[in-house]
Amino acid sequence: MARSFSRPHRLHVLSDLNVTPMLDLCFVLLIIFMIATPVLEQTTAVNLPKADKGAGKTPDTKVQYRIVTIDRNGAYTIGARAVTFAQLEAEFAIIAALPEVDQPVVRIRGDGGVSYQKVFDVLSAARAKGLTKAGLDNETR
Repeated sequence: MARSFSRPHRLHVLSDLNVTPMLDLCFVLLIIFMIATPVLEQTTAVNLPKADKGAGKTPDTKVQYRIVTIDRNGAYTIGARAVTFAQLEAEFAIIAALPEVDQPVVRIRGDGGVSYQKVFDVLSAARAKGLTKAGLDNETR
């Protein structure tokens, strides 16, 4: 009597799973989010005041920023979140509580048509809470 031997079925184990495409996808998504995050923080449309060429420099991508926007109606936003002036001061206090090395730079984006007093009030509130890294954004002519 002839015996037929069948080949044993090979079980798939986790070591046979190819994770390279999944890692590629993760790296691509990471890069997309790294590029998109700074763009998302500038969601409030403002007409920034104009300055001569060379008056400002391009923001450093290695530095963290906290963007405060004052629109033409005088409303405040931090990133994309609308806040009151009291909430803005509370946010400055939270930032000031961080070690100075970890504190983000506060960038104030005031609309060109807004009162200078509003911009100065934000800058003054930042200084009053102990923040030393603050700047005003502008466009070049």
